[in-house]
Amino acid sequence: MQFTGPNPEGRIVFKGYRSQTTGHTKEWLIPLAFLLLVALALPRAAPASGDFYLMFRQWQPYDWPEDVPSATEVTRSQRGLGWHRERSEGDVGLDYDYQILGIDNGEPAHNGHLHRLMVGGQWQHRLYRVEARAGLAGTSNMFKYQAFHSDIVTGRVAVFRAVSEGSPLSLGVGGDHRFGSFRWLPRVRWEHTGKRGLWLADLPVLLRWRSHGERWALRLEREGDRWATLDAARTLEGALYLREWRAELTYRIDPGKGLWPAVVLGIGASVNTRLRYQDLNAGTVDRRLGDAIFGSIRLRFGDD
Repeated sequence: MQFTGPNPEGRIVFKGYRSQTTGHTKEWLIPLAFLLLVALALPRAAPASGDFYLMFRQWQPYDWPEDVPSATEVTRSQRGLGWHRERSEGDVGLDYDYQILGIDNGEPAHNGHLHRLMVGGQWQHRLYRVEARAGLAGTSNMFKYQAFHSDIVTGRVAVFRAVSEGSPLSLGVGGDHRFGSFRWLPRVRWEHTGKRGLWLADLPVLLRWRSHGERWALRLEREGDRWATLDAARTLEGALYLREWRAELTYRIDPGKGLWPAVVLGIGASVNTRLRYQDLNAGTVDRRLGDAIFGSIRLRFGDD
């Protein structure tokens, strides 16, 4: 990486890399990095199980808002892969996903190809629980031209403390991009195992149920993140925010003994999907795409 000095725009420029020096520090990165280091330093038990997965999700087309002239539908699909290792006190994993947003309306300052690579996990130590993930998220042309800016770094973090030893109720705080710009929100976490399965409530972002044996599962959750963007001319840097409420019912088909993967089939809906990004002509665009049904398939290879 070669230093070439400040350019006329007042940025420090390296060969193959560009970084803004506006002094706009991402304050939330400091506690996220600290919690990741603390969590990784917690005592480890012997590995319980782990798996590698491949996934694909396809949405029905979204109808662009009717008040936009010459509007066309927005298509969306997602591919992903990852590895998770579960332990008695938590888990750790690496996840990559690639979403394609087909936006043919206006002049978006991005190409709609969204890449995201995340590492992290969740750890339990006595009364405390830490959930942290950090990584890179941006459009494909940023990686192609290696023209990065600070919005490419993304992450999620939450810290909980159980009300008492053995209590299913925990109180805490979490920060992420689920609702748009990064924000901290109070969180309430509750777990319960009963005759009808395993319940988890992490309000206000998640409600999950799993049957015993995890053959059936239902998730109601708030999803959202930020991707750094760059237009084709590599002159306009920005960010794309995608957020929604998502519900999904899944069913797992176990292959039995052998090398065949478990197959997880899912059907669900994205509700109140919103999209915010920069347009070359219109400036900041903040649109409600509405609701869409989707289907998913996941192949799980592992020893669980």
